[in-house]
Amino acid sequence: MEDRKYAREYERLTAEITVSLYHPRWVHPIDVKSKDISLGGIFVYTKFTKDLPKTMILIVTLPTADERFVTFDGEVVHAIPGIGVGIQFMTKSKHLSSLIDKIKRGSPDNPELS
Repeated sequence: MEDRKYAREYERLTAEITVSLYHPRWVHPIDVKSKDISLGGIFVYTKFTKDLPKTMILIVTLPTADERFVTFDGEVVHAIPGIGVGIQFMTKSKHLSSLIDKIKRGSPDNPELS
């Protein structure tokens, strides 16, 4: 067997960000907190790991003083039962790049980010 190291395409940054998961068949979004984020996706803590839709809409609260919201399309690619899910971003945007840059710098508007 070939010994290969797994390399992520994007750097993962620890960040506690408020995220709402939404799917059109749901009555209300589910509000969760993230564990980490990258340009490729986000891991969120949620006990609701069973029967999640494969694709969903993420409403991410950007860490700014005015708490703006940005919406991303995401796909569940990994689940740890009772703990959380890894969601791959299906679209890239300047807002996501801006959020990642802000987390790297340590946001003065949101001390929860590291």
